[in-house]
Amino acid sequence: MSVEITSLLAAHGPMTSGALAAALANKLSISPATARKRIERRAPSIRTVKLTLPRGAQILYLESQYGSQKFWDHLAEALMNGNGAYARAIRALTARGGIIPESHFASAAGSSTGQRQIPGDEVVRRLVDAELLQTVEMPGLGSCVAFARGELYLDIRFPEVRARLIAEKVLLQSIQEWAAKLGFGSFHSFKLRGEGTPMVGQFSWDLTAPSFLGPLANWSDPAKPKPGFLVVDVLLTEVVGLADISPFLYKCTSLRQFPGVGRCMQLFVGNRYSQEALNQLRRVGIVPATPEALFGAEVAKAILMLLRTLNEAADKAVDPVLFSEMFERLGKAEGAAGTLRGALFECVVADIVRQLDPPADITMNRIYREGGKEVAEVDVRLIVKNRYVRFIECKGLLPGNLLSDEEVEKWLNKRIPVVLSQTRKDNVLSKLDHRFELWVTGELTAGAKSMIAAAQTQADLRGYSIHVLYAADIDQQVSLVRDPSLRRVFDQHFLHAPMAFPDAVINPLSKRSIPQSLLDFDDVSTESAVTLPVTTLPALPTR
Repeated sequence: MSVEITSLLAAHGPMTSGALAAALANKLSISPATARKRIERRAPSIRTVKLTLPRGAQILYLESQYGSQKFWDHLAEALMNGNGAYARAIRALTARGGIIPESHFASAAGSSTGQRQIPGDEVVRRLVDAELLQTVEMPGLGSCVAFARGELYLDIRFPEVRARLIAEKVLLQSIQEWAAKLGFGSFHSFKLRGEGTPMVGQFSWDLTAPSFLGPLANWSDPAKPKPGFLVVDVLLTEVVGLADISPFLYKCTSLRQFPGVGRCMQLFVGNRYSQEALNQLRRVGIVPATPEALFGAEVAKAILMLLRTLNEAADKAVDPVLFSEMFERLGKAEGAAGTLRGALFECVVADIVRQLDPPADITMNRIYREGGKEVAEVDVRLIVKNRYVRFIECKGLLPGNLLSDEEVEKWLNKRIPVVLSQTRKDNVLSKLDHRFELWVTGELTAGAKSMIAAAQTQADLRGYSIHVLYAADIDQQVSLVRDPSLRRVFDQHFLHAPMAFPDAVINPLSKRSIPQSLLDFDDVSTESAVTLPVTTLPALPTR
């Protein structure tokens, strides 16, 4: 009796019990009641999603389908018929590589705080209980919502997700500068994701600002006009499709029904769009923006190149000079510059140890997990065969800035124990000397230095070592490399005061342009897909 049910699910993917009963009744020419009885007596290989749907409906799928792309696509469609909040959550995750920081989830998934809506945290809880999603700690991102596909899936997807989030932060900071200069809102009235909760109406957004521009504000009382709003979401994936924008469309169309909210200028910013997505955004009065349309072709290419470079940094050497050029062009906003400075410093450190150490294997942003929950990331790991392994924590700060005691405590008491435990389980690495290093261009408090001294004593007793390299020590390492370009990058960004960045990003009419060396990449284009390969580093040269 389950053959027909299996056949329908194999052909159509996950289906609601009502849709499956109707399809089964039509296929076998039986009554809907008889079809429902047959579904109740289905084989064990036909599973149900553990979600509460209206009128007792269920979603059924084949055990062999779980986790496939077809499973998620059809599950989203099936859930849309029962409760749109679940579908929007799955579509948001699918569009973003399967991992979303919890602080971004409500915006990405179109969750509402309205009384008749399921809030974002409740959507997550229900989908986690249904074993479709999981909450997991990701290095540098904090608590994240992700598909329940195991740790290997998460670690494979992490470099691309991390690269996209950094590039999107740069883009959001640039949009803030652009919109403030055009008078959409005062600079300090803007709110960005990750820097509080940008809210307009009952929804979260990636960027918001109240606006007193004539077409947006309500001037019925000239003495006290009521502002309208600018709301923006961004998604730097290869192509933004119709399913990818469905949460944003839901937010925008719902917002217009709230009488207490002023007029809104609604923008979605992506690299490029499918024709269906583009048509739908225009149809409902939303601006489908691109980095190229906002800032020009050169800056758009630089943003795509940044995205690719950050992703490649996980597995192969990245030229810190090239990264420095991107930093100068895209780091005008200090919030984004801080993020880029950290990534640039990791490239500098990797280049130093590559040139000074014996032939070695170097990996950047290596993730370690312990017990399924504890997670740690090593910024630069260097392995010299049969000798030692160095685990380097990179903190590229502006001169004089303090590294927080909290960061030092996390490195000593969370990251080192997790990495050490996993390394000692490795048959090869367990036999090497283990050296944990903190490279910091800023300063440490007296309390942090005390914590490190105590940890160094314990480390000596337990068979590994802990070391700290300050700016002067790193400066000496740079001198040993004898590379003028590396020297210039280090001096410019980590030894001296911040430079004055050019206006290319925030002023599209600026006569300054990105040097051709940044743009001569055949596979970096605003018109074509961006490939983010995973490769390995070559062996390092002998000192």
